[in-house]
Amino acid sequence: MKRAALPLVFMLVFSLLLGGCFGQKTPEDVVSDLSGTLGKMSGYKSQAVLTMQTGSTPMEYDVQVWYEKPNNYRVALTSKQRGITQIILRNGEGVFVLTPHLNKSFRFQSGWPENNGPLYLYETLARSIIDDAERQMKMEEKQYVFEVKANYSGNRSLTKQKIWMTEDFKPTHAEIMDSSMQPLVKINFTEFMFNPSFEKDAFDKDRNMTTSSLNAVPTMGTNGQVMEQPNSQFGVIVPTYVPEGVKQGDIEPVTKNGVRTVVLNYKGNYNYKLVEARPTEVSVTYEQGMPVNLGFTVGVLAQTDDNRRILTWELDGVEFMLAGDLPEEEMITVAQSTYGVGGK
Repeated sequence: MKRAALPLVFMLVFSLLLGGCFGQKTPEDVVSDLSGTLGKMSGYKSQAVLTMQTGSTPMEYDVQVWYEKPNNYRVALTSKQRGITQIILRNGEGVFVLTPHLNKSFRFQSGWPENNGPLYLYETLARSIIDDAERQMKMEEKQYVFEVKANYSGNRSLTKQKIWMTEDFKPTHAEIMDSSMQPLVKINFTEFMFNPSFEKDAFDKDRNMTTSSLNAVPTMGTNGQVMEQPNSQFGVIVPTYVPEGVKQGDIEPVTKNGVRTVVLNYKGNYNYKLVEARPTEVSVTYEQGMPVNLGFTVGVLAQTDDNRRILTWELDGVEFMLAGDLPEEEMITVAQSTYGVGGK
């Protein structure tokens, strides 16, 4: 009896060992499960801290994302340096960039975020893993760690990204790195929930112009008072960055409809204008464009039929419009160099 039982014991042990080997998921199995999770979810809510190394001092944002399938998005970006909240909103009416503390909104037709999804969107992270056939994956402390290509059109120096996810595919951390593998953008997720419920008007534009009604970080000044738009007088803000082979030309003061405007002209390898104004209109409509995170604010980038680009953004009550034949990456760098510059 004992001899007859021995082969059965060996077969059982061998089956268990074999089953254990085949029970481990391959990278392809993991990616397939991630794709299934992405396809089946009805939406999500997330809270994160975004850090951008755009200069000598990192810029930090609190980022709150709400997504409801198929097309409702609400992204609240609160600058820790400026204490200002801006909201990217997509609903049945279009895509908006809202600046509640100025009661200002930009509306435009856009494929955002499908055309250029940012790092803080779950779909962007998941798709970058799914679509990269050369992805690398490993396990660290019961988390999947993926290394994949970075594909962000506004910054060609961003080449690689690492993404950390739990075993049920909730993101915990991500980094975008340059060619030297130095992290330039980091995001830490503090909360993430699949398939949440949303109030009926959660993605309504008018309601989102009052951020406190949706539990976003309120827009407050350093003394605890709500920040107000400065008066109509401002100095000329000259960008600190000028592309190689470009020289600044004349500065033209213009008054149109009672609004003081200045135009800075640049010529050379690239030809462009920077228009600065403090308009009274609170709503602007663009027929095309996409939101662009400049680090200190959210801008709107559009391209004309003659291959010229127009980038618009607001900073401390001054509205900027950069227009010309600059490549997107150069245009963003010029815009970023207006931050922290005093008016002359």
